Amino acid sequence: MASLTPTAHAEACRYPLAPSLPLIIISALGADTAAESNPYLAEVARAESTAAQAHADHCVLRCAPMDVDLAQVARQIEDFSTVYGCFSGGRVPWLAVEDVLDLAAVLATEPARRAGRVYEITGHESVTVATTVDRLASALGSRADYHVLEPAQLVDALCVSVGWSLDVALRVPHHQQWIGIEHPTSPLVEQALGRPPRLLEACIAHAAASVAGPAPEPGPGTADKLAAPTKGTRS
Repeated sequence: MASLTPTAHAEACRYPLAPSLPLIIISALGADTAAESNPYLAEVARAESTAAQAHADHCVLRCAPMDVDLAQVARQIEDFSTVYGCFSGGRVPWLAVEDVLDLAAVLATEPARRAGRVYEITGHESVTVATTVDRLASALGSRADYHVLEPAQLVDALCVSVGWSLDVALRVPHHQQWIGIEHPTSPLVEQALGRPPRLLEACIAHAAASVAGPAPEPGPGTADKLAAPTKGTRS
């Protein structure tokens, strides 16, 4: 839910929910508290509420940014040795998507843990985006600079240099700013699965491996190719 473009979200919602199956809603950390200040979170909050109202047997996983959000960052490093963005400056508790799936599997078999409950889940370690870029570049056997752009600069670069529509490009800064919001790490993954969340190194390795395949489709994460519109500032 949290990482779909408007077109992809509409397609995902086109299919009816199976009434006999529980619903695990994948949402975003902060959807309950920061939606008024971030349009991305406002969109996620609306989708979360709509899904919850449509199915009585559900629970909500409000997730930290996931390793899949790093795939396009890895693509920038691999292709340009540079990452441009307007991420906030907080420390990110990157979450492995495999941990989300493992937790969903547990919740699907334990009705008492669903019952409309909301869970906030994060990864094991929190680091800044600049540190993440350094570690990801190292995993790729490369070096990369991280340059901070103003939201308007990023939108302009996405439209002019990448060719994205304005509707999609406008979503990217809000998504990146959400990624950089600082959140404390949560013990929920370890409590539910009996083991700690996958380490940051696993998230980095997953993202690094993703550049071996075809380039990802445009989405609200970091752009996969950007020409430098201006000189930025390293964070």
